Amino acid sequence: MNPDHKVENSDAIDSTRQERSESATFESATQESDERKRDEEARQAVAKMFEEHRERLLRMIEVRLQPELRRRVDANDVLQDSFLEAFRQLRTGVSAPKISEIVWLRLIVNQQLVAIYRRYHGAQKRNVAREMSIYEGRTSADPSATSIFLVGNLTSPSVAARRLELTIKIRECLEKLSPTDREILSLRHFEQLSNRETAEELKIEPNVASVMYLRALKKFRDILKAEKLDEAFDY
Repeated sequence: MNPDHKVENSDAIDSTRQERSESATFESATQESDERKRDEEARQAVAKMFEEHRERLLRMIEVRLQPELRRRVDANDVLQDSFLEAFRQLRTGVSAPKISEIVWLRLIVNQQLVAIYRRYHGAQKRNVAREMSIYEGRTSADPSATSIFLVGNLTSPSVAARRLELTIKIRECLEKLSPTDREILSLRHFEQLSNRETAEELKIEPNVASVMYLRALKKFRDILKAEKLDEAFDY
């Protein structure tokens, strides 16, 4: 074989290898650029959702986190962990289901609360299960936390002097309700969900959610009236 042909073949092979290397480098850079773009789009989408629903999500955490855990867990930390998980789901292609944004975000926050309960209760997993709502996999509104929230919203001087007493009484009133009634009241009244959002979260029809709420509200009002607390708490 002509030596010149060997050189030419060698040059051609080297040129082909270089072209392939440059093509692979270009494809890799393009892929990284696309990934960065998707990451930024996901981050912006999640940030926008959390900014819009931040107050209601914080309210959810305050109502559903047990008082003893509220002293050890910062609600803003729970929200930050939830943000990261929402970002992870969008970033990896696990898009939000076809439900309201607030309901999807609440599902993620609920996952963080369940993890917190299990982490702090450790081996007492049966106790953790009792803290769950009758709706499987969801944390329940805690009567103690809810009573603290309710009394905390009252600002009259007479209430301030009786705050602890009223907190205990309200907790006892809430405990007289069934878990279902407490749940629907918390979602609609304390956590500020609409009837449609409540129905989505509980996986029931909106008309059923509306009837459940009105019945629970009447029961709670009757209990407050029987305890002579209806004037202090106008619901």
